[in-house]
Amino acid sequence: MRKLILSIALFFVALAAKAQFTVTASETFFIKSGETVSIDGLTLMPTADLTLSNTALTISTTVANTPITQPYIPKVYKFSNTTAAFTGLIRFDYSSVAGSVTNTTGLALHYHNGAAWQSPVAGTVSSTANFFETSNTFSAVGLNELTLSTANGPLPVTWLSFTAAKKESTSVLNWSTATEQNTSDFVVQHSTGGNDWKTLGTVRAAGNATSRRDYSFIHQTPVSGYNYYRLIQRDQDGLFAYSKVVSVVMGAGDMVLKVFPNPVQEGKLTVLLKEAMAVQLFDASGRQVLSQRLNAGLQTMNVAGLPAGVYYLKAGAEAVSVIIQ
Repeated sequence: MRKLILSIALFFVALAAKAQFTVTASETFFIKSGETVSIDGLTLMPTADLTLSNTALTISTTVANTPITQPYIPKVYKFSNTTAAFTGLIRFDYSSVAGSVTNTTGLALHYHNGAAWQSPVAGTVSSTANFFETSNTFSAVGLNELTLSTANGPLPVTWLSFTAAKKESTSVLNWSTATEQNTSDFVVQHSTGGNDWKTLGTVRAAGNATSRRDYSFIHQTPVSGYNYYRLIQRDQDGLFAYSKVVSVVMGAGDMVLKVFPNPVQEGKLTVLLKEAMAVQLFDASGRQVLSQRLNAGLQTMNVAGLPAGVYYLKAGAEAVSVIIQ
């Protein structure tokens, strides 16, 4: 196995749009306690030795894991595999998106540890150099995804509802907010598989409101079968947050069942049913390992306790294969 040993501070500059830094399965990247490593603006300052292996770091504008509830900046660092336990400080350079961050009050480091989003970590902001640095030392945490979010204070929007309905050959989306604070707009997104999101358009938000506001959007060209919709609510400070996912079935005929994501992520399997019914999950040997009665629409099944492998989910006369990693 090839081992890369860090003896001085190293700086990696992004050479591609996607992978910023990669350590293959046959390599290990060793960062000695007290050293500093900066990977395209993400600076790790470990106070205990850290080894990275079989992982790549990418930068995106949106989170890959289940969306966080706090609004966050359009810069997200994502490790393809959760790192080994990290102890130390982190500096996050947001200069590449500084133009969209007009208010840095309350910014905090929000991180996913491979299982769930953790509480935002406080720190200090340099509004002149456009970076955030944690004030307290991380203690043996895994790092999977990192961004800057608003740690405290009210969310820009208090949601009342978000629905989707079939009307002839179109999908009609309706949503309502109870209050709004410094909102900019709503980005309407569509997916046919629950993860391949594409933007359909935007709807201007109220800005500031203390009473109910109603919005609508018509998708003129939904596909035959399952259509999923979500909203990205953007505020005037450049931060944003996601709504829940809603769905419409168009011309599905006798389609009853669909699941996503597949492979399953974070032990949560989302099931879309045309009608309420019992569903069963079987392992590769045909043994039933889970049985639940679910209502129609989008429902979630917890499969976190099951071993990795191929399973079969059955609902009525339909069955689909499911991969649990």
